[in-house]
Formats: sequence, structure tokens, C-alpha cells
Amino acid sequence: MAITNDRRGVVQRSVESLADLPADLPRAALVGGLAVMVRLYQAHRVTTDFDEVTEEREETIAVLLARGAVRTSNGVLLPDYGVQLDLLDAGLSLPELAALTLDLVDGSSSDAERRAIQLALVCRYALETAVDTKIFVVDRDEVVASVTIPVALAGALVAMKVHAAVQSERKADKAAGDIYDSYRLIRAWGPSVIAEDLSRAPVPMIQTAAAQIDEVFVAGAERSARKLRSASMPGVETVDVDDLEAAGAVVDALEPFRHWD
Repeated sequence: MAITNDRRGVVQRSVESLADLPADLPRAALVGGLAVMVRLYQAHRVTTDFDEVTEEREETIAVLLARGAVRTSNGVLLPDYGVQLDLLDAGLSLPELAALTLDLVDGSSSDAERRAIQLALVCRYALETAVDTKIFVVDRDEVVASVTIPVALAGALVAMKVHAAVQSERKADKAAGDIYDSYRLIRAWGPSVIAEDLSRAPVPMIQTAAAQIDEVFVAGAERSARKLRSASMPGVETVDVDDLEAAGAVVDALEPFRHWD
């Protein structure tokens, strides 16, 4: 997949830093904004940080620190490239996490506990379903960086983005970015592909993801549109309530996968 480099060369540096990561690092997959760019085949909302989900977060950080990285609150800074790698924990398996959801059925768990389990589920699912992807960065018709790395599927990215978008503590611009990313992924791939990407997830994860997609794109479409209009990022001004509600078709597409056999 080819991505056009941005004017500051951040995309190039990010991909170069990924190519330079040690081959023996614990299992990981690219998620977040850079993964969204890959799945959309274009650079947008370029920042100097990118994200991975990893099976062994602390071990990964330790290895990178030994190679000259600098510790940050969410991962490490890679000083040779001027980019930051944020690492999300995906250490528990899907069966282990699905079993934890059974403890939530009696209604005694807190919202924080339910959010934490859903975050762990979407991170692990993104890792489990990621596919090796060849990424090329193109600048003036020249390939300036490349790497082959596991990248999360579009549907897994949508599940991660809507989970982040509905958190009450999420900053307004961050939430708007999450909404815009998930909207663009749904528009590009279509509701049926997004649902198919999520079809192998544990049912509790699918049920929560469907509820969050509904909150962002259907029941909360007007609220989401207001967040986009007030955001300081290009492109969001063209997205209206009807566009968001159309993206909400993923909820219906997920219906066949929301029930136990």
C-alpha cells in the first residue's frame, strides 16, 4: 500500500522507524492514525506519534530503551527519527477477556471496569486479526521508505476509534478525530466489510462496539456533527448528520454476529 509523504516528512520518518525496530520484539501490530492512513491509502491528520498494540508491553519498552529510545508516559520516543511510539497492552487472550465479561452480567461492575475490558478486547482483537502489509511512502514519485508490518483491519480500527470517541474524559479535538477516522474508514470500506472484519470477535465485544457505533453515528449523530464542526482539522466541515447516519449502517450489518450460537 502506497502513502504519499507529508510536507514535513513525518510519514517517512514513522515508516523508517518501524523498519528499524528489532526483529525479535514481542508480537505487535500497527493501530491508530498511521494504520488509518494505510487502510485509507493516504496521509491525513499526520502527527509525530503512532501506535501499536503489543503482546508484551513492558518487555517491548525495555528492549527499545536498551537501543536508545527515551521513555514516555505511553511508550517511547525514538530520537533518531523524532517520532513517538505509543504502546497499548494486548497481553490477555480473547478467551481470557471474554471470560472476564461474564463477571459483568450481574450489573455489579463499574463503568470503568466495563470500559477497561472493552479496551482490552479491541486491542487484542486488533492484534489477533492484523495482516502483514507492505507499506510504501512515496515522495515525488520516489519510494523514500518502506516496511512490511502487521496492520489492524479497518473494522478493528473502527472498534478502537469509537471506543475512544465515547469516553467522557476524551478531549474534544481527540474525540472529533476518532469520529472522523472511523467515519472515513466506514465510508471507504463499506458497512458490510467493517462488520465482516469484526465478525470473529467475542460476542460481548461486538455488542459493545455496535452500541458505541450507534452512540456515535445514529443516536448521537447530531452531537457528533457538532464535535466535527468545532474541530480544528481539515475536511470535517463537509460531513453532516446524514453522512454520519449512513455510516451507522454498520450497526445493522453487525446484527448477525451479535448473538451466541
